[in-house]
Amino acid sequence: MDINFRQLRAFTLIAQTLSFTRTSELLHLSPPALSYSIRKLEEALGLKLFARNTRSVELTPAGEHFLPQAQQLLRVMGDAVSDAQELLNLDSGTLRLAALPTAAASFLPGAIAAFSCDHPGVQVSLQDGRAGEVKDWVLSGEVDVGITSLPEDMLGLEFKHLVNDNLVLLVRDEGFDTESWKTRPYIALTADTSIRPLADMTLHHLGVSTDPAWQVAHMSTAAAMVREGLGFTLLPTSCMSFLHLGEALQVLSVAQPVQRSLGLLQRKPVRQTPAMQMFIHYLDNCLSKAPA
Repeated sequence: MDINFRQLRAFTLIAQTLSFTRTSELLHLSPPALSYSIRKLEEALGLKLFARNTRSVELTPAGEHFLPQAQQLLRVMGDAVSDAQELLNLDSGTLRLAALPTAAASFLPGAIAAFSCDHPGVQVSLQDGRAGEVKDWVLSGEVDVGITSLPEDMLGLEFKHLVNDNLVLLVRDEGFDTESWKTRPYIALTADTSIRPLADMTLHHLGVSTDPAWQVAHMSTAAAMVREGLGFTLLPTSCMSFLHLGEALQVLSVAQPVQRSLGLLQRKPVRQTPAMQMFIHYLDNCLSKAPA
């Protein structure tokens, strides 16, 4: 089937303007050349795309059906050209990231800094938010990729594992022993965080009550409350790198029934630009150097 970019471009413009004369002006083609291009496209497809007379042009049912497919083909062709140009030096383009606060405050800035240093022409943006927000941003196309936990509903999405970020027990080191923390008040993160369900599941696995005495939205708040002796909390390992814990706090591993997986969340069909592919390389390199 002999179909080219110019034919598809001409077809979609005529569908938009409903005028062969106006389209020929926009494409800097003579009317006979434009008519010939459309006729060859119709012959290649075996379809009549336009119904026209001396006064009007309109899409046939076959033309209406083919229009969104032609538009998709043009987008794919345009993306391919853009990728090829970007791949030369990665000296332009954009990279729109979203991430959970734990990722955004721990390993992600290092990867962004290294990437931006080597490829200053690529504009990188970052939005941090809760798991539900990151998922919504990815689905809507507001960002190119999210660094987040594995969602329960993966409809229209693809997840690539990066690293396990399991929970640790945070408790004040005042008369501490391996069992006494279980009788202390539970300082929980709010139910709309990605951490809360895993924390409750872990406590249930350990035979500890999951009824919180306190519920807070931010990990720094939970850590500060533990520091003041108000109870214990469960937080991701990654946040230990940026929370100022002080000597009064104990950080202990706990038996966790389900791993907390952090990874790349993208909308299907997954399309990774050269800039994205290169950034993921930097991200993997940053994670490989991070302390366990």
